[in-house]
Amino acid sequence: MLEIAVNTINRAVPREDRGRAIAEATRRVLELYEREPTPQPPRLGTEAQRAVMKYAEDEDPYEEEKRRANRVALELVEKLERVLEGLDPEERLRRAAAAAIVGNTIDFAVAGHEFDVEELREEVRKPEFAVYDLDPDELRGKRIVYLCDNAGEIAFDRLLIEVLTEDLEAEVIAVVRGAPIVNDATLEDAREVGLTDVCEVIDTGAEMLGLLVTEAGSELREALESADLVLSKGQGNFESIPEEPFPDVPVYFLLRAKCEPVARELGVSVGDNVAAEWKPGEENVRRWEELE
Repeated sequence: MLEIAVNTINRAVPREDRGRAIAEATRRVLELYEREPTPQPPRLGTEAQRAVMKYAEDEDPYEEEKRRANRVALELVEKLERVLEGLDPEERLRRAAAAAIVGNTIDFAVAGHEFDVEELREEVRKPEFAVYDLDPDELRGKRIVYLCDNAGEIAFDRLLIEVLTEDLEAEVIAVVRGAPIVNDATLEDAREVGLTDVCEVIDTGAEMLGLLVTEAGSELREALESADLVLSKGQGNFESIPEEPFPDVPVYFLLRAKCEPVARELGVSVGDNVAAEWKPGEENVRRWEELE
């Protein structure tokens, strides 16, 4: 997490303030460790980013990268849409979920227009999951909160959300970050990729890596309270949700296990695609009720 903070410092903090920014980020992370022996990585990262951004000249130092990622992703999604044509809802759901997960793995800033489109198509034509718990009957007609992750990949999220709303007649509320933080998607990104034309989009109420429910705005809390289920994209949300107060609704984590700790927690191998269901335990639900 400090590595990401250093990257932000190099992008946005004047050279004369970089030492103070690093010291402030380190101090905040150490204080968090003193309060919580094993703090969740998204909270650590959020604290470090907030410390760094106090010294930044640019409030959104990743803006140009995010705009480029959205443009490239939209071009790729247009090609993928044809792969989903003519399929039954169950297969469209499976392939669209694979596309959303693959979107989470693409480094748009590096790959750009050189990305191997055929390789991407093949992953979506023949999706492989180590865990796949999505059931069209469980999603049909439901009220779904969809937690987005990064810019660029949010265009792939739109593809999956279209399947949910059009094929399965679900009501979807997509959630983006409440303010810029690294390359995570905000309302501006949702508009750029056309997600706001497909479903309602709200934000977390603040900048945060992952989902920090205790810092979320009332609009998001109300959406979670009234949801039938949650679809959560990416490792950041996966690392935070089980530790946060949560209503008594199932959560489906959509991600590719990119590191050993996450793979071990999910019981899969590094590099595996996962669409796994998680249900909050009694203690987590009680904490949600106390939060309310």
